[in-house]
Amino acid sequence: MRRLEKTIREIGWTHAVPRLDIADRVSRAFDEMSREAHDCVLVMQGGLLAGIFTSRDFLNRVAAVRADPSAIVLGDVMTRMPRTLRPRDPVAFAINWMAVEGFRNVPIVDDTGEAQGVLTVWDVMRHLEAIFDEIDATPRH
Repeated sequence: MRRLEKTIREIGWTHAVPRLDIADRVSRAFDEMSREAHDCVLVMQGGLLAGIFTSRDFLNRVAAVRADPSAIVLGDVMTRMPRTLRPRDPVAFAINWMAVEGFRNVPIVDDTGEAQGVLTVWDVMRHLEAIFDEIDATPRH
């Protein structure tokens, strides 16, 4: 079961996540998410990660109150100061954390706190699929 001992760096994460400014409109974030089929955008302020805006944030904080996405800035509806993981963190920890906390997207930051991308539930599922394929390929006695 070496695969569960791997780090996030070893399995990879989604690097090309859109990055928008805290003052950008929700409509722009939604356009970016739709164009590239991303479930979130990283929200930056002064070059630093200030938050994350996910499809769940859109549904719960914008659509649910029937707000106009072109009239709201990300800073008002994003998840502020999101919990993050680092490339060296174990995949097993990330899987447990995502399951327990209900996260589908976790920002990955380096040791200086600079955003590197997002570990998505799809990244984790691809890894788990590889584990199960390996188990299935193992001869049974």
